[in-house]
Amino acid sequence: MSNYIEITKIFEENAKAVDFFENAEVLGVKSSLTNILDKETKQLIFLIGEPGVGKSAFLNNIEEFLENRYTIIKFDTPFMEPVDFIKTLIKKREREIKDFSLEGLIKEVVRIYEDEKCLITIDEAQLLSKKMIELIRILADSKAFWFLLAMHKHESKEILNEPQFSSRPHKVLELGKLQKNECRDFIYNTLSKADMNSFAEELSKKYLGFIYKVTKGNFRDLKKLLYNLFLLLDYAISNNKKKYQKLSECLLIMAAIEGGLIDV
Repeated sequence: MSNYIEITKIFEENAKAVDFFENAEVLGVKSSLTNILDKETKQLIFLIGEPGVGKSAFLNNIEEFLENRYTIIKFDTPFMEPVDFIKTLIKKREREIKDFSLEGLIKEVVRIYEDEKCLITIDEAQLLSKKMIELIRILADSKAFWFLLAMHKHESKEILNEPQFSSRPHKVLELGKLQKNECRDFIYNTLSKADMNSFAEELSKKYLGFIYKVTKGNFRDLKKLLYNLFLLLDYAISNNKKKYQKLSECLLIMAAIEGGLIDV
């Protein structure tokens, strides 16, 4: 019998085994980004999408598909002060900081990176402060850096309308949700790798309609549903709850309720 508690670890948030699923949306954004980087001048690029579609996973795997052709510097959170942000960039090149004024630091960091193909990624960019937005504008204008700023779609309009961004060359790439067949492929492929072929077959075919209905193609919600499903199966076996030891729509409904995907 499968160790269900071990299977739950596959679907935990930030589990590296499933964080990056190359659906059609991901492949499209990868292609567009690569074309921009290879053929256009350094500028601002915005990656937008609903929460849970995989923006952070995309940024975490960006080095892999750019194949070391660019220097990638990643910031997982936007909570930075301009001076600290520039100091971090300078220290990554193991340079000594001599001028601690913002103006001096900007000149120094531009000088260090201006001949490199450097892409700076910032996740949750909708939370950037006004001071950081202005700094990014200055650095983007210097043409020393590419910037890829990932943000929630529903909050992107406000930040894209900031004069520092709206008046300058930029591109907007959108990462969308999973299609129904991609949801099926993710379930089947992931569980098959865990030696659960028959379970994967039943779940990805018999219950696909229900799964897609409650997750609406959101990758994070799909993982959440599967995580709770295997937690429930493990609990049922550990506590001899025979009624809930086999896959059923009832079990999936319970998992969806536990994950907040169904209101009760």
